[in-house]
Amino acid sequence: MNIWFAIAGALSVFVCLLHLIIGGRLAARPLLASKELGRRAKYTNYYCWHLVTISIAVMAAMFFWTAAGAAWELALVASILAGLFCVWSVGIVVINKGRLWQFPQWLLFAPIVVAGFKGLL
Repeated sequence: MNIWFAIAGALSVFVCLLHLIIGGRLAARPLLASKELGRRAKYTNYYCWHLVTISIAVMAAMFFWTAAGAAWELALVASILAGLFCVWSVGIVVINKGRLWQFPQWLLFAPIVVAGFKGLL
């Protein structure tokens, strides 16, 4: 068993749960309650929110599957996804001329990237 992949999987589960619980409260609920957005925009964004949930859950599964002995390529893909999520979060901060703490999602994905790539070494 690769402990680093197991750690990356556990971290991914944690991030997925945060996304569902806190993200649901802070992002999804206000989105659905919005009277300013049209139905198409509102439900397209809500659909995308669920795509993120699915993506993080699949990342966790890929890490756990690889930790149990499956092909290392799954962990590589999951690590790259976590890295891209991390970089895009920082990109949003830069584009909006904000502070890193305004969009802290990067901080959640960074340890997953580290654990995933350590497992690949």
